[in-house]
Amino acid sequence: MNGKRLVLSLLAVVSLAGALPGRAAPQLLNGVAAVVNDAVITFDDVDQYTKRAVEAAYRQYAARGQATEFEERRQGIMHDGLEQLIDRNLVLNEFKTAGYNLPESIIDDVVAARVKEAFGDRLTLTKTLHLRNQTYESFRKDERDAFIVAQMTIKNINQNLVISPKKIEKFYADNQEKYRIGDRAKVRMILIDKSRHAVGEPKRIADEARAKAVAGEDFGKLADEFSDDARRFKGGLRGDQGWVENKDSDLRKELRDFAFKAKDGDISPVIDTDGAVFLLKVEGRETARVRPLTEVRDDVEATLKGMERDRLRKQWIGRLRKKSFIRYF
Repeated sequence: MNGKRLVLSLLAVVSLAGALPGRAAPQLLNGVAAVVNDAVITFDDVDQYTKRAVEAAYRQYAARGQATEFEERRQGIMHDGLEQLIDRNLVLNEFKTAGYNLPESIIDDVVAARVKEAFGDRLTLTKTLHLRNQTYESFRKDERDAFIVAQMTIKNINQNLVISPKKIEKFYADNQEKYRIGDRAKVRMILIDKSRHAVGEPKRIADEARAKAVAGEDFGKLADEFSDDARRFKGGLRGDQGWVENKDSDLRKELRDFAFKAKDGDISPVIDTDGAVFLLKVEGRETARVRPLTEVRDDVEATLKGMERDRLRKQWIGRLRKKSFIRYF
């Protein structure tokens, strides 16, 4: 009896046992969610695969009292996770039946690179796996499977796609709203964190910085000198906040009110809030517009390439599904 028939026979026995008169249905700790060829996907597999996505949904909905919305989202995540695990097993089976071989030394390199990238060192990995109730062996198998799926995807889906100019132009014309931007201001900022200074000191520092800025000193240099904003410690951005839109801006309302009323080159008064004191300079203004194709052509092309790869992948997975045994439970 092959593996597939054995699994189905065992499931049939369990089902019949649960249906016998006077006997309660068995309480399965880990039932079977699906069978793919000779591979079994359990509900625990799905739980583990979707765990972080479900936790994120919990924080978004359930933690705010939106239990119904959370449950709907959780079920959607579980459904999608099962389908993804089925697809993964189909690809792994294709790798196996095609007779491909993967030297263990390559997996060693893949795992070592993953550990360094995601965990830093083996000790941190061990602690993380312990918290996840996961063994190193299962972690290594997951990395092996992910590597195989990635390589099989590259092999079966053309990575050197060419998108014609006509398609780019049509997509741009059909999706104008996608490339619309609202009113924007290019802002540079000095932030004085009240928690890092004595009472009254942040306002005095901001007043000094403003006086120098109004006198013509370079605002970027002043930001490096006075600002507590952590941004300036990451590459010397000199207080540069870049282009910010009036809608969906991360700027506080007090700052946004100035930024979108001021003229190019204006320096704000000292803006005193609960936690910090701010000083802004507006270095550019743009009214709402649709970005021209010349400006977004690379983005449009990347979007179309992504859509085409998705289409080709669905076709490939569809072919694998047609020639495979899949059963849901």
